[in-house]
Amino acid sequence: MHKGRLMPSEKGLPRATAALVLVFFCLTLVVFGPGTIYLTNASEFANTYPDLLLTGVILAAAIFLVLAALLLALKALGSSFYEKGLALILALGSLLWLQGNFLLWKYGPLDGRDIPWSKMARLGYIDGAIWIGVLAAAFVFSRLFVRYARTVCLFLLVVQIGYAGALFARHPAVANFKKYSIDATNEFLFSKSRNVILVVLDTFQTDFFDEIIRESPEIARSFPGFTFFRNNLGGYPFTELSVALMLTGRYYDNSRPFERWMKEAYEGNSIPRVLKANGWRVDLFPKISYSLYYSDKVASNYVKGVPFSERLPDVAYGLDLSLFRSLPHFIKPFIYSHQDWFLKRLLNRHWKASPKKKDHAARMVVPLARKKRRNSELFSARSFLRSADVKFVDAAYSESAVSDDPGAFKFYHLNGPHLPFVLDENLNYVRMEVNRQNYRRAAIASLKLVALFLERIRQLRIYDDSLIFIVGDHGAGYQGQKFVLQPGMPADKMGKVITEPFKINALPLMLAKPFGARGELLTSDSPVSLSDIPATVFSALGLPVDAAGQSIFSVAPSANRERRYLRYGSRDIYSYYGDMKEYIITGPAWLDKSWRATGRVFTKGRIK
Repeated sequence: MHKGRLMPSEKGLPRATAALVLVFFCLTLVVFGPGTIYLTNASEFANTYPDLLLTGVILAAAIFLVLAALLLALKALGSSFYEKGLALILALGSLLWLQGNFLLWKYGPLDGRDIPWSKMARLGYIDGAIWIGVLAAAFVFSRLFVRYARTVCLFLLVVQIGYAGALFARHPAVANFKKYSIDATNEFLFSKSRNVILVVLDTFQTDFFDEIIRESPEIARSFPGFTFFRNNLGGYPFTELSVALMLTGRYYDNSRPFERWMKEAYEGNSIPRVLKANGWRVDLFPKISYSLYYSDKVASNYVKGVPFSERLPDVAYGLDLSLFRSLPHFIKPFIYSHQDWFLKRLLNRHWKASPKKKDHAARMVVPLARKKRRNSELFSARSFLRSADVKFVDAAYSESAVSDDPGAFKFYHLNGPHLPFVLDENLNYVRMEVNRQNYRRAAIASLKLVALFLERIRQLRIYDDSLIFIVGDHGAGYQGQKFVLQPGMPADKMGKVITEPFKINALPLMLAKPFGARGELLTSDSPVSLSDIPATVFSALGLPVDAAGQSIFSVAPSANRERRYLRYGSRDIYSYYGDMKEYIITGPAWLDKSWRATGRVFTKGRIK
């Protein structure tokens, strides 16, 4: 008999080794993988890290018990079955770690657009060869795998614990937007006296509106009293800073941490703070939660705390992202499913308390009646199920009413022609690929939904007493859409129209209707900006508030006005954004000659 080290087959595997392998596999799958996703992208989730950690530990314990039972069943069949089962679990855990940290292929922004899976098949062959090779080796050489199981597990656990600890040490305090829910009970309660309504159609580009109303004049008739400011300029290429600009009139330029700036900007002379201080009902419904600052000084519908039932969908989303990252290429399409994520879909299907939420969407407390379609004559069941914008109009038709409030300010951020395209021009649910024709179809759907909303405002007999803005937050340049010069637009003799995506993103839609305005839709080439919205509101209401910009209704088409645009790439909403390059635009914003780089670049706390 040997007096040396016993092999596993001689005395059976030590229980501690088997337990360590199971702990390694379970923690890698549902704790460390999702934790890495969260700690490096915390602004994308409404839940907190403890939410994710607690859920992961519970899932890990459940998976541990299932696998332990499976191993016991294999042990009953024979020690070799037990050994091979344990070796395969070790191999799977190691492959999850390897795939999630090193085999990271580029799949794009995961924003709903189709991923060309077939064109990326070579990545599947690479992943598949590695996974099949390692699993086959674990099965054939199970004794060797088990011999080094303790060493491998301890090493990879220490590596993952150390990495998670380093990320957590740099993780900032819980952001303001994660401390509040948004009460939608009175979302459509307007004032009998005066209303200011600001509707954002995400990614709606100005030239598309011009094209649509020329080819479909009946759509223009849905906007009586409005002026189309086609020479409108956005302030930023992306959503959250654009929204902050239109509500505060102030530019964020990296001079201070973003969270601190948000507090100062929104609690200063912002539209919501000023109107709330004047006794108005102020209800804000953002699409991107961190585009607003949450405080009872700013809005009437902010509720302290976020129920776990509202945070859980984002926990499921974090787990989905981790599975997408850690599983081989050919399994990823089943997890992604055109952004109808696997675990999130299961949660929504089987747990009725959990509403379907978009990524990093604001947490809404909504009436239970909204779970069912109430206007079947307007929308199909499938469109209602798949489109948040359809749900919005369905609720507006069923819940809108008027009150004796001295005034009401409503901010609504809709999906608009943002990806993915899910509604065609007839408001039917259709998943469409990204091109100009389909963007236009999605844009027409957005306009028809807004037209229905405005019709409901007219039915309430408050249309004349309302100042209404229908705006885009930015254009669709980064979606791949071009800017097309429309008939009548001022043009350069050289014919040079902007082509860079970041410049095209600077051209969002701007429609505005002043109090009491009627008549046909007008078109103006006045050089205006999203930053002018606060000054426009205060001027229309006769409030003596010092606001940047000027009323868009007072800007002459011939005005030689300088407007500002800041381009940036990366962002970290807890501290500073990436470098911001400044441009000044004078003249039609769609002409390349109107753009001038100032040479100033705003970086963390200073100007280059």
